[in-house]
Amino acid sequence: MVRVLGWLGALGGLVAMAVVLALDATLGGQPTRRGELRTATISEYVYTAGSWAFVAAVVVLATASAALLYGLIRARRVRSLSAGSVLMTLWVLGLMAVVAFPKHNWDVGPSASGTVHRFATLVAFVALPLAVLVIARGRSGAARAARWLAVAGIGWLTVLFAAIAVGAVTDQSWWRLIPLGLVERGIAGFEVAALIALGLWLVRGERAGVSASIAS
Repeated sequence: MVRVLGWLGALGGLVAMAVVLALDATLGGQPTRRGELRTATISEYVYTAGSWAFVAAVVVLATASAALLYGLIRARRVRSLSAGSVLMTLWVLGLMAVVAFPKHNWDVGPSASGTVHRFATLVAFVALPLAVLVIARGRSGAARAARWLAVAGIGWLTVLFAAIAVGAVTDQSWWRLIPLGLVERGIAGFEVAALIALGLWLVRGERAGVSASIAS
């Protein structure tokens, strides 16, 4: 059962990544802002013909992540109430909120849905790599890959937060200071890859470092 849950986590991440890449390949070339991958965020696909695919990919990713968390708890890789489990739960809830509250066009003014969407995205992006760093203990290849991919995701995330900080200080639109679409894809790509590695770590069933990870 635990191995099945691990595979669900890994395959869910692969499916979500494949769907976004397919959307980028088929709709990314449109001569509109939503087609400019350097500036357009992934969430903007909700306003294109690929809306259903985007929503399905996020729901699959959230469901697979929840299954993976359950598997990690059953395998005693993480306690049911711990930093790791709370961070993974925030990741799942953040993903579901991203779907429930679609991205807003801020050029026409603020909105409650857009604010929730932006906050949920940041929560999910921050929670997942931290969860992986807390949970993926041990010296196995899968555990180390998960940690390094999480660190790479944090590196991309740093670029995003640096732009937000500069925007707050200079009163500039922070999303115009960086190629937001590219940065978001960097964050999402490495973080989902870290999730896949975490699922493979669970599948392998290696017990190295389990005692340490249970304390997380």
